[in-house]
Amino acid sequence: MARKDWLRALVVCLVLGVGTISLYSPALMFHFVNFEDQVYVTANPHVNHGLTGDDLGWAFQTFYAGKWQPLTWVSHMVDCQVFGPKAGGHHATNVALHALSSVLLFLLLWDMTDRFWRSAAVAAFFAWHPLHVESVAWIADRKDILSGVFWMLALWAYVRYAKNLKAQIPSHKLFYALAVLSFALGLMVNWLLVTLPCVMLLLDWWPLGRLRFGAQPAAEGATQPAPGVGPVLIEKIPFALLSVVSCILAVCAGHREAASLAAVHLSLKNRIVAAGLSYFHYVEKTVWPSDLGPLYPALYHQPKLELIGIALFLLGISALVIRFRNSRPYWLVGWVWFVGMLVPTLSLFHANSQIMADRYMYLPSIGLLILICWEAADVAGQWPAGRIVLGILCGVALAGCCVASSFQLRYWKNEGALASRIAEPNFNYMGHADYGSFLMARNQFPEAQVEYEKAISIMPRYAPFQAMLGEDLFLEHKYDNAIEKFRLAQQLDPRMTGIHLPWGRALLAQKHLKEAASEFLMALNADPKNFEAHNWLGRDYAISGQTSAGVEEFRRSIALQPNQPNVLNDLAWILATSSKAEIRNGADAVTFAAQACALTHSSQPVLLGTLAAAYAEAGRFDDAVATAQQAHDIAAANVTLAEKANQPAAARAENALAARNLELLQLYRSHRPFHEKAVK
Repeated sequence: MARKDWLRALVVCLVLGVGTISLYSPALMFHFVNFEDQVYVTANPHVNHGLTGDDLGWAFQTFYAGKWQPLTWVSHMVDCQVFGPKAGGHHATNVALHALSSVLLFLLLWDMTDRFWRSAAVAAFFAWHPLHVESVAWIADRKDILSGVFWMLALWAYVRYAKNLKAQIPSHKLFYALAVLSFALGLMVNWLLVTLPCVMLLLDWWPLGRLRFGAQPAAEGATQPAPGVGPVLIEKIPFALLSVVSCILAVCAGHREAASLAAVHLSLKNRIVAAGLSYFHYVEKTVWPSDLGPLYPALYHQPKLELIGIALFLLGISALVIRFRNSRPYWLVGWVWFVGMLVPTLSLFHANSQIMADRYMYLPSIGLLILICWEAADVAGQWPAGRIVLGILCGVALAGCCVASSFQLRYWKNEGALASRIAEPNFNYMGHADYGSFLMARNQFPEAQVEYEKAISIMPRYAPFQAMLGEDLFLEHKYDNAIEKFRLAQQLDPRMTGIHLPWGRALLAQKHLKEAASEFLMALNADPKNFEAHNWLGRDYAISGQTSAGVEEFRRSIALQPNQPNVLNDLAWILATSSKAEIRNGADAVTFAAQACALTHSSQPVLLGTLAAAYAEAGRFDDAVATAQQAHDIAAANVTLAEKANQPAAARAENALAARNLELLQLYRSHRPFHEKAVK
């Protein structure tokens, strides 16, 4: 190849690499987001400690997160080893991998087709298209861009194998082995690469010209007869076997992970409609990338005329693909590449976690970009000024992609910015519900209520949304309204077992003790190891005077989850101060109260007051006096802090607590324990 070609190739590679890194450089200052980043990195103890022998073994044996993806876990372990908990380093790895994939795509297409500028255009759109922001800016989606690198390497090695085999160069066997190895490594990152053997067959037809079906397509540089269907299929056997094994592992992993409710209950008709809508919107967002977001609404009941129009559009494109299969073979290759690679992401044959997502288009978009760029170049070549005009239009389009990507990138800056990005807000019930959960976790209850109500207005009969709104109303102390929402949720979906615990808490807050106990018992019937249900049932029993039963439930809760300061404190208080002598147990009270204080670093006067009462019941009055004094002093100090912060309610509460501990202090000094008065 001429030196001039290599020099201009080097320039294109530098523009792609440096341009991509510059475009995504703001991501180096971004944070982790609570959108599976905690599953993959921050809260994963097998990953966030870095590389260890045990964790490497875990990576290859686990179906954690519903997938078998050992090299994905290893890549995150390496980042944690090098960068620690700093998110910037993890983002830098994603950006570097995406830049590398873009350069490899350019070199691959150029090698396959000998079309320099078309290959450069496809790679540039791939590098800077807004649809790919999610894959690059989202740390947990490392699997897409890392598998993309192996995908490019596998196809490049396969193209080298095919060309060297045609030229009878002995190194073709080495490239074949490299293609198989790259594919195997890619499948250990992301099982969605299983369609690679089919893409290889497409490339055998065009541009490699190794397959003939009727008239030979306009192959790029085909000078020798094609090897025939048999040999070409036989050489795909190792790749097909790897795909089959990966699909089996994916199915096994999927059975370990609960599928989303939205996907599980879809009828076959709705799945087909969802698949068609997804294909249409993917094409739409590739051509005009607007209204992108982390969650898309799964709509199945579109107007019939709209569905008919979308069906005609997809069928029309497919008809053109068949019509142009000989004169414009890149139509068939690009369209089938796009359609085929998305099949594993659809919910046609299994329940997928999301019906549609930007990240699913990371590699499938290459097919559409090939179709568009090759067709644009062929059309432009038919008139004298066409190439100049096409170059200008291409530059404008790439600039627009960069601007749109930079705006889309901002939404991945932190968790709040991401949660607030709701694509198609008039229809996106999942986006509103997700944002509501984000706001509720930050005690912004009125704002969360607004988002839940928007979700319900779109999907009024979806029980989980009613339950979410009920929990928000409970936290706002609107107990009657919360109970109404929980009751409605159960009517909409009687199988919702998770609703019993929050419903019971709302009933308990309203002093409906029997009804609350019934809900807690139903929660335990669904999950006997639900330590929270044991805890709340214990509180219910304690309030209703069934003290012994309450103590038993508290003990069961602690046995399931020992590190619960409030539960430990409640149990210790009963064991230390109960009016019933047969229930009191000073030694156990001291054990539980001391554990609660240790978990909170002896900083909470309420817990210290319980420990003082436990010491008194155990006859350790000197310890009781010292601890009660400590509780009084901390509460008194908190009064001052609350007054400085202009929090009068908190100041009054702490002042009452300080006074109460001072009162008990006098009791302990006289060597008398404190006991609750018997309820008549």
